[in-house]
Amino acid sequence: MQEKKKKKPFPEKVVKPILQGSWNGREAWKMVPGRMLSILSIALLYLFCIIMLGFNNNILRIVTSVVIIIGATYYQWVRGIERGEKDASFGEILYNRQQEGKTVAAEDLDRSFHPLKGLFVTLIALIPFVAVCLIYAFMAQRATFQLGVLPSWTQSLQGHNEFSDALNYYGVKTAFTFTHLMRIIVRTLIMPFVNIATVVGNDAVLLIERLSPLCVIIAPLGYPLGYSRGHEIRSRINTRIKIADAKKKRRERKARRQRQRSSSPERLI
Repeated sequence: MQEKKKKKPFPEKVVKPILQGSWNGREAWKMVPGRMLSILSIALLYLFCIIMLGFNNNILRIVTSVVIIIGATYYQWVRGIERGEKDASFGEILYNRQQEGKTVAAEDLDRSFHPLKGLFVTLIALIPFVAVCLIYAFMAQRATFQLGVLPSWTQSLQGHNEFSDALNYYGVKTAFTFTHLMRIIVRTLIMPFVNIATVVGNDAVLLIERLSPLCVIIAPLGYPLGYSRGHEIRSRINTRIKIADAKKKRRERKARRQRQRSSSPERLI
């Protein structure tokens, strides 16, 4: 029986030390406008996808809405990882600079990685959106039946007393109020959740509108979750770099031995 090949030991994880930055420094505040624009892009993504992927089938409507929410959250998670890894890499540079006896400026230190920076930036960026949703949560009311438009042939009946009072009720127009404006804004911010609630009914839509401050933070919270893993992701990258360097050195040694064998003179028998 042939002996089993020994498994190569998994290389030790390379965790390089970093200089940890500030979670609420100047650099964190500079990130806030970008996070606000990112949250607005989520709302536009919600609106675009719901319009393009609108289905009459309730099951498809629920599935697509859930997929949109998960997709938006995952995208924010990936963006957080990218920024966290970048800041952790910069933290390694600052650590090496400090080890060399060089001075590390406070503004450079603010740029370095801190596991809570992503959470701080996201919470600050969410304040105006949560505030709008919170205001509307106290204003929201159950949607009522809206009268449709009467056909043109009913205009001739308005001259008759027995029909005019009933038909005039259809002509009553509701003014566009601040509540209507708030409803449009809030529903745009949480469109997939509203799309799911409409399958259940008006009571579910009202519940979602009142829970809108919680719904609006779900996708953006993917960013701090991803950012907090920045140092870990950087360590994985360093480990892969170490593995690649080791493979390169093995190939170079192998090629060197082959050249030595080919250049050595052959023995004569």
